[in-house]
Formats: sequence, structure tokens, C-alpha cells
Amino acid sequence: MDNQAITLNALQVLLTTPEFDQTEIEQYFAPSYQQTVNGVELGYAEFVAHVAKLKKDTKNRRVTVLACAAEKEHVFTHHHVSADKVDGESVKFEVLAHFTLFEGKIVRCQELTRMIEGQAKDEDLGSRH
Repeated sequence: MDNQAITLNALQVLLTTPEFDQTEIEQYFAPSYQQTVNGVELGYAEFVAHVAKLKKDTKNRRVTVLACAAEKEHVFTHHHVSADKVDGESVKFEVLAHFTLFEGKIVRCQELTRMIEGQAKDEDLGSRH
């Protein structure tokens, strides 16, 4: 599988499967993984906690990839993520992300996430853990 396919599969699997399963993360992300979301730094442990929190607090998560480009170890995506919160509210985010891969695993993501639907209290959902 090429880097673009790995990245797109990771987005779909992590965000759309209903239950938290850490083996899904291990399949796509290196243990040294680092992520920056709107200036907030997450290491691997915080990222795992972030995914668990998303799965706990939201359901019916959907990813719509608007554009994707890949060059060597770099993959860039422009995508929307929408979800229903367990409290009944809905959220939708626009995401611009730069993924870096090494030996078939995602090692870095630099991301800008902007809420386009939802309550102000959920603006940090892209990095909440």
C-alpha cells in the first residue's frame, strides 16, 4: 500500500469505526507519532487518549476527503469530519493536514482544524484528550 492509501485508510478506520480499538492505531501510527493541532502538541499517548475520547463522546462519525496529494513521504489532505455527539448535538470540522510517513507508518501530522458547525465549547474536539 502506498503512503496516500495508508493515510486515507487510517482516516476512515480511526474516525468511522464505532468502538475504540488501540490495535487500529498501532496498525497505522508509529509509537514515536507526534501531532500538532492548531498549535496543541500531542505525543503518541495523548493521541491514543484523543481517539478514545472521540469514540466515547461522539457517534456516526463521517469523513469526506475533498482533496488529497502525495509526494514521497508526505501526504496532504483537505477533509471534513462530522459527527453526532452523545448529548444529541452535531459537529462538523474542516481539516487541512500534512502527514509524514516512514516505513509504512504515520510518524507526524501537522493539522489545522476549523469548526464549521457546532457549539463553541467543542472547538477543541480536534485535539481533546
